[in-house]
Amino acid sequence: MSTEFSTRGTAVPPERLAEAGVWISRLHSGEPDKAAVAGVKRWLKADPMNARALELCTEMWEQSAALPRVMAFDAPEPAVDRRRRGFAWAGAGALAALAVFVAVAWWPRGDVATDIGEQRLVTLEDGTHVFLNTETRVHVHYDAKRRFVELKSGEAMFDVAKRPTWPFVVKAGNREIRALGTSFVVRREGADTAVTLVEGKVTVTTDAPGGNDGPPRISTPLPSAADGAFVLTPGQRLTFHSGRASLENTSLDSAIAWRRGQIVLDDTPLGDAVSELNRYSKVKLEIERPEARAIKVTGLFQTGDSLSFAHAVAQTYGLSVEEHGDAILLRGAPSAAVAGAAPVVP
Repeated sequence: MSTEFSTRGTAVPPERLAEAGVWISRLHSGEPDKAAVAGVKRWLKADPMNARALELCTEMWEQSAALPRVMAFDAPEPAVDRRRRGFAWAGAGALAALAVFVAVAWWPRGDVATDIGEQRLVTLEDGTHVFLNTETRVHVHYDAKRRFVELKSGEAMFDVAKRPTWPFVVKAGNREIRALGTSFVVRREGADTAVTLVEGKVTVTTDAPGGNDGPPRISTPLPSAADGAFVLTPGQRLTFHSGRASLENTSLDSAIAWRRGQIVLDDTPLGDAVSELNRYSKVKLEIERPEARAIKVTGLFQTGDSLSFAHAVAQTYGLSVEEHGDAILLRGAPSAAVAGAAPVVP
């Protein structure tokens, strides 16, 4: 699947199209929203690409007016006229026509979740965008004192609207991430949590109630806030695993590749690569021989396409592929002749 769409000679990333769909939905769903009008004006001024994305989504809505509507999730339909109703779902209609498989919605508060292989972009009442990855569940609660989101499981990217007097807090297990007008990714798997800062500034608590972390295990100095929380800079990932904290610099392109429907592997053990691929598909990859789990895989792969991944690995390392209903088995031991090879899938 292409990761860019072109209109009048200029490539428009799908992330911008998704954002444009959200703004169209907010502007034309029900009565006019003054906050939405002001927000879209700021968004349009921020980058010329945004205006092209909005234009493209509007054109796609007009072309797809006769297409059947598909709701991303159950929700009461507002009593508005047909033209307003069409605009309200312009984001979903345009993105579907462009083969971007992301559900777009305005979700003010409460719970929202994605299934295995599903992604969803939601816009909160303050204009904050939350992009949910596969099998993710969050709870949103805003009050007068703070904007609060709990990541119960999975992975989400937060593009936080700037509200200096209204703190934005994400809770993941025993950790709290505080941000103002920034962009970051949080991933939670059981007791493990990872925070990757894309831009701006965040602080991460390391001593939340119930935590049992020992001294940080880091390779570079990590500045702390006055309250002892870790302060991240763009491109850093802070991981809490097995009661310890570690910091590393990471490729932001790789960290948010899932938003494009891709997985970037760089000399990754096959066992870890299989675990990552399995997050996106109900058809699970399995490895027959323990020695095969240690072979290294490098390449760019599509989320949800486990079979192509299995064939690429098998061809490179002399393994075989067997399909068994809801499982794909990689059989055999890696060939010594190709022990140093690494498959790359464009």
